[in-house]
Amino acid sequence: MPRPKKLSPNEQVMEVLNRYGGSLNIIIISRIKGDINKGIIRKALDLVQSNYPYLDYRIVGTLDNLYFTSKKIHKIPLNTLYLEEDIVLNNLILKELNTPLESNKCLLRCLFILNKKEPEIKYLITTIHHAISDGLSSVRLQAEIFNYCQIIASENQLELNSNLSIVSPLLSLNNSFVQQWIKNQINIINSICFLAMLRIKMFVYQIQSLKSEKNVAIELRTCGITQRYLSPEHTKKLIKLCQLEKTKVHGALCSAMLIAVANKIRENNFRQVNISCASYIDLRRRIKPEISPEKMGMFISFLISFHTLKLEISFWELARDVTRQINKGLNRKDMFKPLLVLPRIIANFLVNSETSFATVSVTNIGKIKLPEIKGKLTLEEISFVPSNVVFDKIFTVAVTTFNEKMTLNFTVSQPSISQEILELLADDVIYSLTEVCNNINN
Repeated sequence: MPRPKKLSPNEQVMEVLNRYGGSLNIIIISRIKGDINKGIIRKALDLVQSNYPYLDYRIVGTLDNLYFTSKKIHKIPLNTLYLEEDIVLNNLILKELNTPLESNKCLLRCLFILNKKEPEIKYLITTIHHAISDGLSSVRLQAEIFNYCQIIASENQLELNSNLSIVSPLLSLNNSFVQQWIKNQINIINSICFLAMLRIKMFVYQIQSLKSEKNVAIELRTCGITQRYLSPEHTKKLIKLCQLEKTKVHGALCSAMLIAVANKIRENNFRQVNISCASYIDLRRRIKPEISPEKMGMFISFLISFHTLKLEISFWELARDVTRQINKGLNRKDMFKPLLVLPRIIANFLVNSETSFATVSVTNIGKIKLPEIKGKLTLEEISFVPSNVVFDKIFTVAVTTFNEKMTLNFTVSQPSISQEILELLADDVIYSLTEVCNNINN
């Protein structure tokens, strides 16, 4: 990049949130089996950094005048830790979720974790700034790091043919054609009307949220996490059931999240509950020409659905309602409308941090199909999770499906929602999903 580039308003918002405890930075967690060490990871990161000019970028300047600069000064930071009796994996993930990136030095860092009890098992946790990436491209980048590790670790045992390339195409952070394409679809008036309608709906529905157990200033909040899995058997059954019930897996995930939160809000009070769900939308397939997952960048938006849950609610009726509202928003191109007013939405939230724009939020990148290179290493698991430090009272899940198994990373802002409540809510979601799967005929 010949000269510094000014951050777009949406990129600037991501840097503001990064400075609030790393909020919305993307964490990718992978479990690797095989003979891999820090030296191999270091070499792989150096190769990836040379492949992605993005990873040389830093953010400099004041909050009202931020710039990307590409002068290569620092290597991608890589730390190494051992899992021991007094150190558990979840605590290390928590630290990454709650530690801002030193964006004046780098926009990515890695943590390599070794396990003394299971020497064959290692973990690689990568933290990426949301201004240069989203969940889909972050996972693809992590997979590329693994593939480089595979090549280096396998040495002479791995034959590469000239057609095999893991060099990913790049997309300029300027994204001028993307910006122009979106402006051709909507204008600022559309976006302001969308925001006004959202506020009206929240008022009319009297949207409820989880009760805050403890209110603190944004600067004192942290992100809490718990991880759950859906077995390959249940994952396959859920996909099949969604087809039979004429809905999407995303709708089923939202249904389980909404029911869990409604039950918590309702508790012993037999009443209907008005709640909302923020669904994050992949814009890559909706921009013409389409943008491939290999191209790094922030290509996401959101749609919000509104629901009234009575005491007896059908899981599948709710899933279909979520899917119907999302499809309606997609057909109206509502997913582009928040992009022009996102800084206004976040700024309003930071000033009125007790407000909540949704009861639950769901981001699901679906089945991960990665370019695979055979060798001495095995990528056993890979998942992602955006940090949620500042967004109070929202129950969030980030979902990936890899090797036929679904991984669900649940997060909340703490101390508003305690770890105990987070664990209970996560259990309720998994219970709902497994229950509907168990009802299918084998």
